[in-house]
Amino acid sequence: METTFLEQWLHNIIRQKVKVDPEYRQFVAKESIDQVTRADIDRYHLFKLKKILAYACQKSNFYRQLFSGIKIDDIKSLDDLANIPLTNPIEIAQHPYQFACVSLGDIARVTTFTSSGTTGPQKKVFCTERDLEVMTDFMAAGMRTVATEGDVVQIMLPSARPNDQADLLAKGVRKMGGVPVISGTSLSPEQQLKIIDQAHPAVLFASVSSMYRITQETRHNYDLKGKGVKVLFVTSEYLSPSMRKQLRDAWNCDVHVHYGLTEMGLGVAVECHAHNGYHFNEADLLLEVVDPETGAVLADDEEGELVFTTLTREAMPLIRYRTHDISRLISTPCECGTATLKKIANVTRRLEAIAKIGGGDEIYLAMFDELIFSIPEVIDYQLTLGKEGNRDTLHFQAEVTTESPHIGEAISKAVLSHRLIRKSVAAHRLALPKVELVSQGTLRRLTRAKKLIIDERQGEYPSNKPN
Repeated sequence: METTFLEQWLHNIIRQKVKVDPEYRQFVAKESIDQVTRADIDRYHLFKLKKILAYACQKSNFYRQLFSGIKIDDIKSLDDLANIPLTNPIEIAQHPYQFACVSLGDIARVTTFTSSGTTGPQKKVFCTERDLEVMTDFMAAGMRTVATEGDVVQIMLPSARPNDQADLLAKGVRKMGGVPVISGTSLSPEQQLKIIDQAHPAVLFASVSSMYRITQETRHNYDLKGKGVKVLFVTSEYLSPSMRKQLRDAWNCDVHVHYGLTEMGLGVAVECHAHNGYHFNEADLLLEVVDPETGAVLADDEEGELVFTTLTREAMPLIRYRTHDISRLISTPCECGTATLKKIANVTRRLEAIAKIGGGDEIYLAMFDELIFSIPEVIDYQLTLGKEGNRDTLHFQAEVTTESPHIGEAISKAVLSHRLIRKSVAAHRLALPKVELVSQGTLRRLTRAKKLIIDERQGEYPSNKPN
């Protein structure tokens, strides 16, 4: 299967490292590696970890202070990573230049952003030209899981300047021998289809919400199955099984999900054909899962907060950086046949995207996505929490292709089918959910901000917005 290309790509990097780096040959006590094992990957990670720790302590004012009491020689195994302090997102928001390990003149890309929604302080992430090359190398490897040489890839991502996400992905597509066509996000769904008809792409790459909106707004008036698209490659947001089915049925093609954060380096992890979690960029990242409250490292298959360490970043290495994304490392071998690569499970929620209702029960949008998007007429929805006497309220605005009372009734019924919602309603801690149908285009997002639950209550429950 194509996904073994990721495995081969990582193995080649490790073999090449042994070949050209005498320090690494001495570290692993090998002159060459024919068959790369999981133990070889772990040794590679330990070597790169010690190197990046030394580099960050020398070059970064932030890490020089944070690691002042740490001796790198004491890091003798990957288990010792737990002794290194975590890095919080608020710290790069407040002091981005203290993380920089190169001069400002060597920075080729500065990205300023918020992680989710429109709340929270903005962050800055710096990259050198070398960092960008590393990113596009993995983008090329990731794209090889769904495309082959000569395939046209239509990129429906925001595009405004050199080295933005669309431009970097285009460079990755060229590296794997594909042909990128950037159509951006400002075009109407009909205009996007016109470009599809002109360029004949094998792959469409877009955010989940953009791809779903384009599909829902055009599927009844255009023959999407006849467009010849082989793969929808979606990113940025959770894709529920019901949404995947709607997309697959509409286009008559497979759907793959990409996961990544700007801080990680954009191109980070991709689904293989097994569609059961993401293979991630183990050449450049070390991932852990920790208890979001205590920071304790969790075992494989235990759900917690993803934490990553960049192993090759030049401008702004991040060490044990908290993502606020909830997932787990999957211990069982992948059904695709990949033998040595690890996987992370689907990321369904972020810590700041969790709200509490009915006395403390946690809710998040992904738990409603599967229910609401199973209704074919729904394009998007927004959830607002409120208060009605002693009861919490759920107000769903649902953007639909056709405004009909039976659709609102179907959404209400779907929401009430969730065990937690039924329990809270029965206990009189939650009012019956309200559904308001809104016309096509009402909830179209004009920015890249991710959708959050809007909580209009006055501090009833502790905030889920950690630093």
